[in-house]
Amino acid sequence: MIVLTKESWQDALRTIGFSEEIPLLAMHLGEIEEEMENVLDLLAVLRSDTQRADTEHAQETAVSLTITLEHLLHHMQTFLPPLQKQLDIDP
Repeated sequence: MIVLTKESWQDALRTIGFSEEIPLLAMHLGEIEEEMENVLDLLAVLRSDTQRADTEHAQETAVSLTITLEHLLHHMQTFLPPLQKQLDIDP
C-alpha cells in the first residue's frame, strides 16, 4: 500500500479547496491512513487467531483492535466536519 506523505496530503487538501488549517487536517488524514492500515492488519490477525482457535491471542488482538479503532474514530471525528463543510455535505 502506498502511504502519502504529509506534503501530499496538504496538496490533496488544497486540491479539494481547503485554504485553512491545512497542516492540522493533513496530519489527521495521515493518521487516518495509518490507523486504517493497522485496522486491516489486526482484522487479518484476528481472523487467523480464530481459525487457530487461539482464544488468548484473539482476546489480545481484540484489545489492540479496540484501541486502534478508538484512535481512528478520534481522527475521523476531527477531520469529517471540516470536510463535510468544505464539500457542502449535510452530516
